[in-house]
Amino acid sequence: MSYLTALTDISIADLKVDLMRTAYDNEDALLNTFDPRVVLLWTVLFMIIPWLFYDTLPLVTLLAAAFVLAALSQVSKYLLVLLLFGQLTNIGFFVVMVPLMGGLVTGWEDLSANSSQLIDGVVAFDPSVLAEAGGIVAAAVGEGLNTALSSQQAGVEAVGAVVPFFLKLTIISVISLAVFSAMSPQKISQGMLRLGVPRQLTFAIAYGYRMMPLLVEEYHALINSFRLRSKVPEKKGVLSWRYLLYLLKLSIKAFYPLIFNVAKRSRVTVEAMETKGFSQSLSDPKSRKLRTDDMIIRPRDVSFVFGSLLFVAGVWVFL
Repeated sequence: MSYLTALTDISIADLKVDLMRTAYDNEDALLNTFDPRVVLLWTVLFMIIPWLFYDTLPLVTLLAAAFVLAALSQVSKYLLVLLLFGQLTNIGFFVVMVPLMGGLVTGWEDLSANSSQLIDGVVAFDPSVLAEAGGIVAAAVGEGLNTALSSQQAGVEAVGAVVPFFLKLTIISVISLAVFSAMSPQKISQGMLRLGVPRQLTFAIAYGYRMMPLLVEEYHALINSFRLRSKVPEKKGVLSWRYLLYLLKLSIKAFYPLIFNVAKRSRVTVEAMETKGFSQSLSDPKSRKLRTDDMIIRPRDVSFVFGSLLFVAGVWVFL
């Protein structure tokens, strides 16, 4: 499925397939063909490089290159959409929510300061007092609108100031998605192990990757079992709130059996690994060498790093 088709055709099956591909080997991905040590060091380097730029144009160029790399690495389209949605909502908070909340607070404070006159006008039902109360309400609304408009202008200026910061965070996030979605858990753990990371941590990362699609599949099965034994609301209500509440209850009910199943699965895994001598192999250098003996840095790995640095140098000089 292409990125454009995914925007209009979303299903649970597509989400599960993307999670499976993220958790297991992705042989067609660009970054999966390089040595994992080189890729991890390259990732650390390119998490620092965006902070060396301050202008918007170079950062936009780096972001475009990061998206091209993500496309070549076959990053999940849903993860990219979620990332972009988060960044856009952060920007929208400054433009919409801050002025709205500022206007509401200012108008409420103005009404609270004149609350006694409003109450007297309503109780007395005197036309002159009611007119005065209406003027107070109109003044509070006008003050709130004035504050909202001035806050919105300040919010737009704030967005202009923080756009480079958001661009840097987006670049780092897209690169991280490209790396950890393209590389298999085995390659990531081997690269970290060869770089000196303790094997307990590398195993935890690989095990988490492997368990994620299994947990999603099990959670989906629990949801379906609860749906078969429960009754869907006949009337969905305004904006389908009854149906949404029904789905929320099912999600909560399915969560607790999932926790117990995870605990049971973890215990079985620990017992199985201990019978194979996992704890003994943690401090054995022969085990480390055996797991990473087939790793080799090739000329294409070095070319990838130097090509990336040349691209950054070109952006620095010409933009």
